[in-house]
Amino acid sequence: MREGADAMDLQVRSEVRGGWTVVAVTGELDADTVPVLSDHLEETPGQRVVVDLTGVPFMDTTGLSLMLDWHRRLDTAGGQFRMASLQPSVHKLFRLTELTEVMHIHDTVDEATH
Repeated sequence: MREGADAMDLQVRSEVRGGWTVVAVTGELDADTVPVLSDHLEETPGQRVVVDLTGVPFMDTTGLSLMLDWHRRLDTAGGQFRMASLQPSVHKLFRLTELTEVMHIHDTVDEATH
């Protein structure tokens, strides 16, 4: 984890938009903060979820694992899991791990919810 950050630095909020639950995340997503988002996702109703990563400048492999886990969970349950508005450094992580071919990644939340 980067110096000076803690789990309280991660902010997560949800809203329903056109049948989709949009989960907006702000802060660095790493081993210390992933449980905050994980707990929020566990309490998120619905089978159609978009995670808005506009406010996430950094994600490590624990964040990547969480996204992949939720993609698989909702896919298996007949739902849909999408990500939107990835910062360049976060998008690079998905490209390097070749998950851009597996995950549903969109440029904007509006694009993801249509």
